[in-house]
Amino acid sequence: MRVLKSKKLWLIGGVISVLTIEHFIGQYVRCSVKPPLTREEGLQRSTRYWKDLSKDFVLGGESPTLSEERYDAERKEWAFTFSNSTCTIVVITDRCHGTEVGGMSKGCTVRVTRGK
Repeated sequence: MRVLKSKKLWLIGGVISVLTIEHFIGQYVRCSVKPPLTREEGLQRSTRYWKDLSKDFVLGGESPTLSEERYDAERKEWAFTFSNSTCTIVVITDRCHGTEVGGMSKGCTVRVTRGK
């Protein structure tokens, strides 16, 4: 019985080790080996991101359009600003850390859903 528990623990430890090593190798390849996102890749990811945000936020009457873009060569990340008459949203994206909101104006309000 003890041998069976020991084998299970070794198996679980081995699986955890393999998954951990796989994670770190993937992170290394994404952040150090692959080139930074091109402008087109960054813009595509950012556009998809703010469109997904529109499910949870009211981004104004008309769809926000690209109003500014910046590339930080040191951090290898793009910052795209989308805006319309009521809402401005900054989306930051890079190959290493992914895509996230860099900021929103007060005009971008949380969508109120009934029944939740």
